[in-house]
Amino acid sequence: MIAVADDAAHAPRRRLGLWIALALSLTLNVCLVGGLGWAMLAMEPPPAPAERFVAVGRDLDLDPAQRAALAAFAVTAREATHALRESNAPVMQKIWDQMAQGTPDEAAISRLTDEALENRRVYQGKMTAGLLKFLSTLSPEQRSQFAQLAHHANWDRQRRLHLPNP
Repeated sequence: MIAVADDAAHAPRRRLGLWIALALSLTLNVCLVGGLGWAMLAMEPPPAPAERFVAVGRDLDLDPAQRAALAAFAVTAREATHALRESNAPVMQKIWDQMAQGTPDEAAISRLTDEALENRRVYQGKMTAGLLKFLSTLSPEQRSQFAQLAHHANWDRQRRLHLPNP
């Protein structure tokens, strides 16, 4: 009988402890979700390489002809990026359609992946040609400074995001 009375006396304290634990759990979960949400909204995505190259080019002391070459590279980069997205979007959709099937056709997925990679190779070729055309307008000192700034900007971004160096 004493044990039953003793349990009844401790029941309110147990309920209070349960409510405190639930409130603490809810608070921690809200803070975690809020922090993740804030991080996703507050953290800007890293710039694409072309955007970084244009920004680095703006940091150089360019003459009007060099600025025009940089602007031409920016247009080339924008057009090449748009063309890559346009050409790879249907290919990627076909790959996902294949993967969604009960028995995906691995040969078809491989062919489609090769097609997407070929589109990417064409994109890289256009970007390289455009960048080399811009770099050809720079003096050796400017080219060296550009390479140093472009490499340093990439290293800073990796360090800021706490990614290991490749």
